[in-house]
Amino acid sequence: MQGMSSRSKWALWGMVGVAGLLTGCVSTQEGAPELEPNDQLEQRLVSEYELIKQVSAQLDQSNIYDESMQPRNQSRKCLLPFLVNNDQGSVALYWDGACLNGQAVGLGRVVRTDHGFKTTELLVELKPEEPDTLYTYLNFSVARAESEVGTSVLALKGGKLQGHSATLGYSDSGWAAGHYDLSYRYEDTTNFVSYTKVIDLINGESSFIVAYPNFSYDLLEAQDNVLSPIARTYRLLEGASTVGLSYLWLKDGRLLVRDNTTHQDHIMTSTTPELTATVSRIKDEVETQTAAIDAAVDTGLAKIEQYAADKCQRPSAFFRGDEVNQICDYRANISAALEQLKAAQAERATSLESARAHQEQQLKELEAQLHSLR
Repeated sequence: MQGMSSRSKWALWGMVGVAGLLTGCVSTQEGAPELEPNDQLEQRLVSEYELIKQVSAQLDQSNIYDESMQPRNQSRKCLLPFLVNNDQGSVALYWDGACLNGQAVGLGRVVRTDHGFKTTELLVELKPEEPDTLYTYLNFSVARAESEVGTSVLALKGGKLQGHSATLGYSDSGWAAGHYDLSYRYEDTTNFVSYTKVIDLINGESSFIVAYPNFSYDLLEAQDNVLSPIARTYRLLEGASTVGLSYLWLKDGRLLVRDNTTHQDHIMTSTTPELTATVSRIKDEVETQTAAIDAAVDTGLAKIEQYAADKCQRPSAFFRGDEVNQICDYRANISAALEQLKAAQAERATSLESARAHQEQQLKELEAQLHSLR
């Protein structure tokens, strides 16, 4: 399991659990086992989160312009807010926008490097009428080949850091590997909590994640995945570790419960009202917080168009190794990704037809066996 994502590990347990139920090999217990609900565990995690907020609110946020982060390609002072050097001097910035009174202003591209290698590309805007405020419209991680487009705002007001982020993200490497996911994410920076909805464009599954600094809720709706016996999963994570009780609903109505302390699995015959309410709350919170992301994405795309009209006719590299301008290439990359998606959806349709044909053949063989028994 080394190197697998938490989602992959969770899915693997789900399939192992389902296989065990079908073969009778999983240790199960009918009825209502003596399992401790997650209530007390959640109360502890929420209390820790509140303490994290209190401590963070007392930190001095006034030093937002890092003098060591003067853009390498700017001869005069041109500092960017919030992009601080936290890697012992190995990080450098590059900026192709304007400078005024020692600070960057206007719409422009930021490239961040570590030990001379590009790690991040950003399309940001700094408005003179809104001091100590940074707008980000496109964030591209070079290492992960992941991009987020939308509107993110960071601001220092009254000595306190505030802001939010509403973005739509996808992974170039993920799509190339056949994982066609779109991530809708709303981050409440002020309160250190994020809400993410991940849609699998091929399987029809959706994930709903509410993440705090110390723990997160993770809900998967898989009812529309016709090739999966799983209807829904729900788990609680402390950091990266699954804790408490995890739940997996099968489409045949059974509920598989895992006690992550003892690693024992149980079959439940019904879902408690409290569990149903928790699952509904998580889904509703994420749906509500991500509902307005489309408008934020439209703003981000408009800013990309504005930048492209000014800078992308003849884009210039900051340094050797900066020959690819991800902001200028974003529209072309999106078009190519959509073509990949169409091809994958066509292949998926063929697989579904093949699966249905196989099921029909199995049904005919079963009917023939029943007929012979008569």
